[in-house]
Amino acid sequence: MAMRSTDPTEQRRDEATCDVKRRPGGRQHQVFAATLCVLGAGWACAFAQPPAPVAVDAIRMESVTRMHRITGEIAPRRRATVATEEAGLVLVVPFDAGERIAAGDILAELDADILQLTLREQEAELAQAKAIVEERRTLAEWAQRDLESLEDLLRQGAAKTKEVEDKRSEMLAARASQRQAEEAAALAGVRMELIKRRLRNKTIRAPFDGVVIVKSAEVGQWVPIGGSICEIIEIDAVDAVLDVPEWLVGQLQVGMSLEILPAAFDETVQGSIRTIVPQSEGRARTYPVKVGIENPQHRLMPGMALKGWVPSREFDEAITVHRDAVLTSPTGPYVYAVRDGAAMPVNIEIRSSAGVKRFVISGPLSPGDRVVIEGNEKLYPTARVNIVRDETPASGDAGAAGRGP
Repeated sequence: MAMRSTDPTEQRRDEATCDVKRRPGGRQHQVFAATLCVLGAGWACAFAQPPAPVAVDAIRMESVTRMHRITGEIAPRRRATVATEEAGLVLVVPFDAGERIAAGDILAELDADILQLTLREQEAELAQAKAIVEERRTLAEWAQRDLESLEDLLRQGAAKTKEVEDKRSEMLAARASQRQAEEAAALAGVRMELIKRRLRNKTIRAPFDGVVIVKSAEVGQWVPIGGSICEIIEIDAVDAVLDVPEWLVGQLQVGMSLEILPAAFDETVQGSIRTIVPQSEGRARTYPVKVGIENPQHRLMPGMALKGWVPSREFDEAITVHRDAVLTSPTGPYVYAVRDGAAMPVNIEIRSSAGVKRFVISGPLSPGDRVVIEGNEKLYPTARVNIVRDETPASGDAGAAGRGP
């Protein structure tokens, strides 16, 4: 018969063990309860986060220059069809369409074996021509010395005048023969330089930095003189080409700054007018205006549709917002409006620029509404905010602030 322990400690351990076994869930229930406590504490901490410090500015009703929206597209600053100056069999084409190239990069190499042999032949001819020049120079110098000797003898009465004249004619003929040899050597040198130039032309190089958009030649292909190798464009800087109507083009000047909104993006870019083409586009009576835009990241690509805002001499009352308040999302631009101490996202539409710091917008906002202009990148809907700075002008709570900042 088993003996029951009389140790009080062991009795309590046994009772505890029996109690765990009797409870449904046992230790698992205890672990689950502890987990709930931890999660609850975490949620409590999350909800207990202090309000985010932000700076705000007011929505304003302002008198702004009336802007006319003009459509257009992106065009490359430079475009070139690269052709070959020599005919030949294509041996190397080290690029493909879409690849970036730098000025001087090799675009193609043509077979140059025959020209290499022709160059060696011409080098030999040039060396021979130079040797003939040296020979005839020596003969002319000898004839000159003989003439001088005979002239001395003639003065001494030891030579005849006819002998001197014959030697002078011989010397002049030697000089003429020397000049003829020098001209032949110079011609041989020119021919050799021409062959070298043709050899260099067998390697076709990029004329400027750009991107290949059309590849026209392949290895093994025969290309004639003037045959196309590829087409390249420059996109480090591009042009926004706007079709401006005749009644508005007279207000534009080269160097004027314009706001451009590519259809592919929700943010505007700044550009300045490079040229105004003085030729209308058919019956539409529009004139191409090229607005230069720097494009170092190559986000703007030729053919992209765009809108540009061209100023007029008229003014309108419009709702404006600080540029720093505008954020972008897949659904379009939006701002965080402060309502009852919380940040609430509000979708807007950017209609035009209003000076350097503001946009003309449309949307469910009213003059005087505060929107976040600093700290908005870290906000989320309903996030609590603490306004640490309000940049609203003292007289700009609800209305106009002049004709744009």
